[in-house]
Amino acid sequence: MESDKYSVYIAPSADRKLASHIEFLARVSDIAAAHLYEDYEEALGFLEDNPEVCPLYVSQNPIDAQLRYKLFGKRYRIVFEIVGDNVYAYDIQDCRQDTEKNLI
Repeated sequence: MESDKYSVYIAPSADRKLASHIEFLARVSDIAAAHLYEDYEEALGFLEDNPEVCPLYVSQNPIDAQLRYKLFGKRYRIVFEIVGDNVYAYDIQDCRQDTEKNLI
C-alpha cells in the first residue's frame, strides 16, 4: 500500500455525533465550529494516506477488531479499523466526555 490511498468510510452514527458537536459549537462560535470541521477533514485525509501509524485504541467493551484512533481538533478522536485497503471509522469521541457516551 506504499502509494495507494485507503478508502475511508464513516459510520452514520459517528457522522451524526460529530454533526451534533459542530452544531453545539456553532452556537458559541461559528469560527470555532469551522475550525473543528477543517481539522476533521484534515484527519480524514491523513487516514487516506497513513492510518497504520495511528496508535491502538483500547475499547471499554471487548471487541473482535484491532481498533486505532486519530486525534483531531485538540479534543476529539476518530476510532477506526483498517480492513484491507479500507478504513472504517466507527466512532468520533469528545475526549472530555465520560466514556459511557462512546459508541465503542
